[in-house]
Amino acid sequence: MKHCLNRGILVAIEGIDGVGKTTQSIRIVERLTALSFNAVRFFEPTNETQEAQQIRRTLEHGSLTKPTDLVDLFLADRRHDVENHIMPALREKKIVVMDRYFLSTAAYQSDRPWQEILEMNREFAPEPDINFIINWPADIAMTLIEKRDNGLSTFENETALINIRGRYLEMAREDSGTYVVVEKIADEEDVCDEILDILLKYLHENKLVQYDV
Repeated sequence: MKHCLNRGILVAIEGIDGVGKTTQSIRIVERLTALSFNAVRFFEPTNETQEAQQIRRTLEHGSLTKPTDLVDLFLADRRHDVENHIMPALREKKIVVMDRYFLSTAAYQSDRPWQEILEMNREFAPEPDINFIINWPADIAMTLIEKRDNGLSTFENETALINIRGRYLEMAREDSGTYVVVEKIADEEDVCDEILDILLKYLHENKLVQYDV
């Protein structure tokens, strides 16, 4: 029996490096699929554009002369993602789970006000129904990052993560979007349970589950 929705749903999984965004986005799609929802996961930056390649080189080597250039690269890559993946999936009434989205760009690029970056993205990118921010302390995140043993990127140090975490929380307090701050510091399955419970409650309270076939 397949659950059908009366429109597409967009969910973003956000937070500083090391909090398990990729793990949670994968788990949530798996759990939704097991519950007979049509769900798909996308991640940003993509693997498909020249801008995405430049973003990765920049984060690894700091190759750009101006930090503002990085925002422009994210915007270009996101336009590709919106046009080729996100909007088609939403039109097909799927639940789209994003592993990072435009909130991440606003949180990480401190050279511009986050309000300005969000406005630039909202000119073309659909607004998430819910932004989930996994709010773990920077020291815990750094411990998990260091266990990866694959080298640290530009933002993977405790001072940077403290500042980025602060911007995420400021957005959650002051921005007009819909935010859920996940405070639970627990194993992966427990965190997934909390996110999934909130998402399913949102779907049913807003009468977004149309019918079963």
